[in-house]
Amino acid sequence: MNTSAYSTGQKLLHWISAVIILWALLSGFFVAVFSVPASVKAWVAFFNVSLTTAYIPIFVLRVFCSFSHGLDFSSKRTVQEYLALLVHKAMYLVLAVVLATGVLMMDRPINIFNLVSIAPFESDAARIALYTRVHVLSCVALLLMLVLHIGAVVMHERRGKRVMARMSFTQPPGPQAEASGGNLASLNATSNAPVSKVKINAPMPFQPAKCQKNPPAVPAMLEPA
Repeated sequence: MNTSAYSTGQKLLHWISAVIILWALLSGFFVAVFSVPASVKAWVAFFNVSLTTAYIPIFVLRVFCSFSHGLDFSSKRTVQEYLALLVHKAMYLVLAVVLATGVLMMDRPINIFNLVSIAPFESDAARIALYTRVHVLSCVALLLMLVLHIGAVVMHERRGKRVMARMSFTQPPGPQAEASGGNLASLNATSNAPVSKVKINAPMPFQPAKCQKNPPAVPAMLEPA
């Protein structure tokens, strides 16, 4: 499958999303499962609500960039590639449910880093409970999909497919540079500088000197002319 290279903006959106999503999921499940001090639990709740709410515009931009890249159905794909594309796009749908229900389940004003306060969208306790249940289930589904996604990346890397290189900010060396090893011959082959033609005379054939009865004190080749 031939896909165009990701831009710097797409790579930046990908890694910002990865850090925010992993932190919110892991920290949220940690304080929910393990016994932690109330102050830590309150701080994680405040920070995660602020962080994920501020992330919503970034998520919308990332979805737009994702669906405008790599959807050329004229190119031939294998069944495995179509399945990977479907799972990848399904992650956006599940993440959208997580973010939407996270906002709708709030029964108090949404405080974003003590800078902006948004009034709650829902006041009915039954609906808030429903949104909370859907939020928890979608978070579990998202975590499982992320584990599947990371596992697929590791599998491809071990098979020699440089998946991470496509999301790296540094361009890997091309196959020609790797094959040549950066030697002088490859540099001269690709250089546009003019090459001067120098005529090199072939050396005279070597003829061993005849044996002399009284050889000179120094070899004949070092005697002055």
